[in-house]
Amino acid sequence: MASVKRLSVKEVKAITKVRKGETKIGEQVHLLEAKTKNSFDQFKDQGAEFCLLGIPECIGVMGNMGKPGAERGWDAFLSSFLNVQSNRFLKGDVFVLAGSIDVSDIQSKAMELDMGSDYFLQKMHMLCEALDERVAPVIENIVKADLIPVVVGGGHNNAYPILKGVSEALGRKRGVNAINLDAHADFRALEGRHSGNGFSYAKQKGFLNKYFAFGLHQSYNSENLLKVMDSTRNVDYQFLEDITYLDKTLAKALDYVADDHVPCGIEIDMDAIRMMPSSAMSPSGFSLEQARHFVRKTAKGLKTAYLHLPEAAPKNDMDNAAVGKALSYLVTDFAKATLKG
Repeated sequence: MASVKRLSVKEVKAITKVRKGETKIGEQVHLLEAKTKNSFDQFKDQGAEFCLLGIPECIGVMGNMGKPGAERGWDAFLSSFLNVQSNRFLKGDVFVLAGSIDVSDIQSKAMELDMGSDYFLQKMHMLCEALDERVAPVIENIVKADLIPVVVGGGHNNAYPILKGVSEALGRKRGVNAINLDAHADFRALEGRHSGNGFSYAKQKGFLNKYFAFGLHQSYNSENLLKVMDSTRNVDYQFLEDITYLDKTLAKALDYVADDHVPCGIEIDMDAIRMMPSSAMSPSGFSLEQARHFVRKTAKGLKTAYLHLPEAAPKNDMDNAAVGKALSYLVTDFAKATLKG
């Protein structure tokens, strides 16, 4: 898999802070090691259940007229997650650390483009399509190895290749389901690939069966988008402003996407979390505790296909610490709830 930038044992050890009398996840996680030919297939027999994959890019966000920064989410996560305790609640050896999608070339091209230049958005959309082509096959290989993908970093554009990879790996001709905790539905027009239309493209291409957008902000989703969602089969949504009792409302959303025969992807756009350093940070939204509750409830109540945590965009050391720990909480909550479920 030439598109995956693997981590060596030495690199993981450099990040992991070893302390006497403690065991960190970084000391037990399985590695898809650099300079070796091992594949995902071997890890299931070794007790692994989840595969961690980073996507350090902001191509789709910039193609949606957003600001860069989402390329930094994966590194922030890794520095925190590898130092989480491996204990009775969650062992580090249930994870395979694949590494990150190697996007350095197309990311560099995106950053070199001038936003004021001719055909800027069209060029960004083409780079996003190139990114899709790298992500989907890796996801497909992970799922074929009977591991659950946990994808961190990058823009929400990556929902499309993740849904494509999962659907193709499972032979789902009508696609899989998805529930998305998000301020924005990301169901915009098919105008070229970017972070605002991952789910609409997946629906149009047959990789998304049922879709539920949970916690949308009324003032940040266009009327045209809402009309399209209203008229699209197997698509529903819930506004944040209408949520009075989280558990009661979430139960209805879960009923919509739950199916014993159709796996469901869990999506959490980090900008849905109040004041989280992200590509569209907002003073209004869910608390981190509510987002953790969301991931535990969905992971336990659904036939889980994957977890996707995009759009975190730390700017400094303080942001890195907050983002890294928040992402680590969500991933560990997801893993614990899935294993119990």
